[in-house]
Parts: sequence; C-alpha cells; structure tokens
Amino acid sequence: MRRFGLLLVIVAVFVAAWRKVDEIPLLVIGQPSASGTLQSVKEFHFFQTLRASTGLPLRVTYRPVEIAGFGDTHQLRMLEEGVFDLVSLRFLQNRQTEPLLEGIDLTGIIPDFVTARRVVDAYAPTLDRALQQRFAVKLLGIWTFGPQEFFSRTPLRGLEDIKGRKVRIGDLSLAPIISALGGIPAVIPFEETRQALAIGLVDCAVTSAASAKYAGCTEAAPHYLPVAVHFGLNGYAISLRKWDALSRQHQAILQQAFDAHVAELWQFSEDLHTRALAGGHDLVCRLGDSADLVVVEPAQHDIHLLQELGLSVSLPRWAERCEAVHAGAIAKWREKLAPIVDLPLAAPLAVGPEAEPDPEPTP
Repeated sequence: MRRFGLLLVIVAVFVAAWRKVDEIPLLVIGQPSASGTLQSVKEFHFFQTLRASTGLPLRVTYRPVEIAGFGDTHQLRMLEEGVFDLVSLRFLQNRQTEPLLEGIDLTGIIPDFVTARRVVDAYAPTLDRALQQRFAVKLLGIWTFGPQEFFSRTPLRGLEDIKGRKVRIGDLSLAPIISALGGIPAVIPFEETRQALAIGLVDCAVTSAASAKYAGCTEAAPHYLPVAVHFGLNGYAISLRKWDALSRQHQAILQQAFDAHVAELWQFSEDLHTRALAGGHDLVCRLGDSADLVVVEPAQHDIHLLQELGLSVSLPRWAERCEAVHAGAIAKWREKLAPIVDLPLAAPLAVGPEAEPDPEPTP
C-alpha cells in the first residue's frame, strides 16, 4: 500500500509538471490605466479571463503600459525583440516607428463610427502585412477609443475660437493642425492633462469624451466641441514568434476570441460617446465625475475646415515620410480609403509609384 501511495504521488507530481510545461506563457502590455474604463474594465477583464474563455493553456501576465517600465512609443520594437508577447498597440504613439499607423487615422479624415469601421476593414490587411514584414508582428484586430475632440475651460463657438489658446495634444502629429487654427500646441501626457487644465497651463485639450470624463478633465474643461480630429484607433498585436508557436487550431481559437473582444470594444466606445453627446448623466455618475458637459453643436464649416487642414497640412507631411519607408504606400492608401472617406484622387495623394496589389496576409 505504501508503494502504491508513493506511486500515486509520483504520478500526480509528474502530471502537474507536465501541465506546467504544456502551458503557453503570454506576457501582455495593455493600455495605460489612466485611459479609462475601456482599459480598467473591458481590457483587463478580457485578458484575466482569456484562458477560461478560450480553453487554451495560456498563462497570461497582464500589465498596463506605465507599469512595464518603458514608453508606449517603443511597443513595436519591444515585440520585435521578444521582450513582450502581445501589446495593446497605441497607433499614434508608434507612428514614428511605423508610419502606416498614422495613415489609417489621419487628421480630420474619419468623421464618425460608421466611416471608422469601413476604413479599418479596408486598410487592416495592408497594415497587417507591413507589421509582419517589418517587425515580425501580427495584427489581431483594431478598435477605437472614440473620436478625439476638443474640451475647453471657457466657451467655444467653433474651431475659429481655438485661435490664441493653448491646446493639449497627445502627440506632435497634431501640432501643425493646431498651429494652422491659430492655437498653441502643447504635448502633455494624458495622465497630466487634468492638472494642466485645472491650473490653466492649457486652455483646451484634445481627447475622447469617455477618457476626459474618467480622468476628471471635464471638471476644469466642461465645454465640449465634438469635432473629430482623430478617431483614437488602436489595436492588438502579437509577435510572430509567439503566434507561429501555436497550432493552427489554437490560432483560430485565439483569433476568434480577439474578434469578439474587438467587436465589443467598438460597441462600448460608441455607447460611451453617444451618452456623452446626450449629457451622459448615467455615465458621469458611474465614472465619479460630477461635472456636466456643455455640448457645442459643431457647424458643417468646422467639419469641412478640419478635413481641408488634414488634406493640406497632415497628408503631405505623412506622405513624404511614409514613402521613404514604403514605396507606393500613398497610391495604396488612395486606392483603399479615398472612396470611403470621399477624398479627391488628385495630388497630394498621388505620391510615389503605383502600388502592387496586397498579397494575402499570413494567417
């Protein structure tokens, strides 16, 4: 009996060790915790329950980007070097590393959620192909924080009122647009934006309605002009080293889980934005922000002005930088997106040689 009991112990230890070896470690870097409920509720829960929801033997370690000890501008390089397995990829913050990330969300190009989804569906395969070829990284999906719009300490009637005001932006890509409007751009991390508004360091801020409320920015800047500068597109990306180590069956299961999660994020962001436009009192209470938004109805002139600035200011700058990395990229961008966002097919879009058709992306 003693020998039999000892044998059972040995077998149990062996099985436990085998299961441990069979586990798939997945080190994940998420959005910054200051970015709002999309990170603190949706994203965190998704990764915490990913093993149970998929049935895959995953050992997930999830950390918000600020805890990882590196800037969110280095996400692609860290994936490429194998420091992390999967990241919640911040597009504009990584645009210097991969310029196509900026092209999918150029200033003033995407006015609403319907257009944003069509742009993503059309351009995601091109972006995925580039990430795989340049960084050995696969794109698992693209989602949105919602439109990045204007919040002001004092009343705004329209975009012309930006003139002379200091405006918080999260990235230098928007600086030429703010300057063209007569404003003074100031690059400030999102987690410092509330304080900057509160003490008058800046007069306005560009961010999403949900993030602004979550962080308390609307307490100091309650005047809300819903004109979309960017659409806050982000994505999930996994290193090909980790992806290729999975069986095809595991790849299919994991991709299906991300497809469902990304669809949920789109709906979540759209719901939050709709509530913000309506006054959002239930959302305000849930996020702990007692301030009411003063929503300024944008004129068509404001929307058209932003689109014109995107074409005349942002697009040429991006096109020059992008063509230096991806010859023919602007022709491909024009082919994919111009019919969707109703842009002219003339210069400055026609930069560089005509692009070859995209091959099928790697699964």
